[in-house]
Amino acid sequence: MKATRDTSDQLILENNPILLVVLINLFALIFIGVGLISLPQDLWIGIAFTSGGLLIAVAFNLAFARRTQLIFDRPANRIELRRRSLLAYYRQIWTIEDVTGATLQTSMSGDSPTHRAALNVHVYGRDEVHPITLVYTSGSGPAKAVRQINDWLDQARR
Repeated sequence: MKATRDTSDQLILENNPILLVVLINLFALIFIGVGLISLPQDLWIGIAFTSGGLLIAVAFNLAFARRTQLIFDRPANRIELRRRSLLAYYRQIWTIEDVTGATLQTSMSGDSPTHRAALNVHVYGRDEVHPITLVYTSGSGPAKAVRQINDWLDQARR
């Protein structure tokens, strides 16, 4: 996640996987191109490659093309989590007092750990954990997002 705004009144974190979507579509276009070139020589192989490329494009875009926004707004006293995919829109709102902080969730996939940031929320007398992004990722992005969230919340509560 990347901070697009970080002021004392507002923190906005975004995850917009444009590069991933472009790479998925380029990969699918290669299959479609091979299929179209193969059509005159072998109809069934051409159809298989073309339909496989289309299937790859549709399935992977539905699975991975998802924009996530997390908005911390001190004047409005609210924190809003938004997720938009090709088929759905998800929105969750809490007050700043309801969010007690952010934590780093870790999953072992293969030999290396992957991470995602999550919000700790205390509502209706119970503690809940709400992942900010649905997928785990390698790299330092989730840990950086957790630090930014916790620092902003500490500052907002002073």
